[in-house]
Amino acid sequence: METRPALARLVIVLFVCSTDALRLLPIGPFCPFRSKVCRDGSPLDESMSALTQVKMPEFATEMQRLQLEAAANPEGTPDVARIRRLATDLVEAEAQWRQVLLRMSLVSDFQAREYYKLTAAWAERQGESLESIGIMMRWQADCMLAFADNRMPPDPPAGVDLAKLSAKQQQQSPTVMGQVMTRAQAINSKPFTGEESAFDSPVVRDEYVKLCKDHASTITLGERYGTFDAMGKLAFLDQLQTIEERWEVFYARFALLGALNPEFESQTSAFLKSMGMDAAQFREILAEAHALMRAEAEKERLA
Repeated sequence: METRPALARLVIVLFVCSTDALRLLPIGPFCPFRSKVCRDGSPLDESMSALTQVKMPEFATEMQRLQLEAAANPEGTPDVARIRRLATDLVEAEAQWRQVLLRMSLVSDFQAREYYKLTAAWAERQGESLESIGIMMRWQADCMLAFADNRMPPDPPAGVDLAKLSAKQQQQSPTVMGQVMTRAQAINSKPFTGEESAFDSPVVRDEYVKLCKDHASTITLGERYGTFDAMGKLAFLDQLQTIEERWEVFYARFALLGALNPEFESQTSAFLKSMGMDAAQFREILAEAHALMRAEAEKERLA
C-alpha cells in the first residue's frame, strides 16, 4: 500500500490482519482510500506530523541527553534553564496532543473517529486511558518545573504507581506512538504485484475492481458519519464490516492460490514480531474500537 500519512502512524492498533496468516488487510491505516480529513497533507495530518515527528522526538532526544549527562557527572550542577525549557516543551506538547485527540473525536469524518477509538482501545489495553496519559505528562512537567525552581515536587495523581510509571510512559507517550507508527513505514510492498495468475481471470479482476470501488465510496460516505442519525451510523458500521469480510474472502482466495506477494507477507510478519503482538490481538483491538462506536450509536438510538 502507499505510504500512510502521520495520522495512520499514530496508533499501532490501527493495523489489522487476518488470523490465519500474518498479513495485513488494506483496512484501517493501510486502507488505500483516504478521507479528506485524514489524507496526507490535511490540517489534521499536519498537526499530528508536527507533534509526533518533530516536537515529541526532539523532546525525547533532549531528555535522553540530559539524563546521560547527569549519569556521567552526578556531582555536576544541573542546567535548570534547560530543564525549565524542556518542561515547558512537554506542557505545550501535551496541550497539542489533547487538542488533536479532541479534533479526532469530534470531527464528522469516520476515519478520524476510528483512529481516535483505536487509540483509546490501545491505551486501555495498557491499563490506562488517553486522559490519564495526558495527566501523567502534565504531572511530569510540573515535577521538572519544581526541580528547576528548587521547590518540592507535587504529589503524583491519584492512583499512580510510581514503580510502574517509567515502563508505562515508554509505551504510552505520544512520542512512542509516533515511533511505533513509523515502523509500519517499513511495509512498502503491495499485497499483490498485479502479475499474479489469478488476475488473468476476468471474474477475479472484476471482483477486485468492484471491491476497491465499493471501499472507496464507503470511505467517502464516512466523511459525513457524524451527521448520520443513530440508525445511519449503525448501518454504516454494518457496511464497513461487510467490506472487511469481502477483503478477507479475497485475501483467502489469493492465499490459497499462493499468489500473495511474498515480500509483503515477510514485511507484515516482521512488523508484528517487532511489536510483540500477533494477528489475533490486532484483530481484537479493531473489534473493540468498532464495538465502542457501535455502543455509542446504540446509546444514541435509545436516548
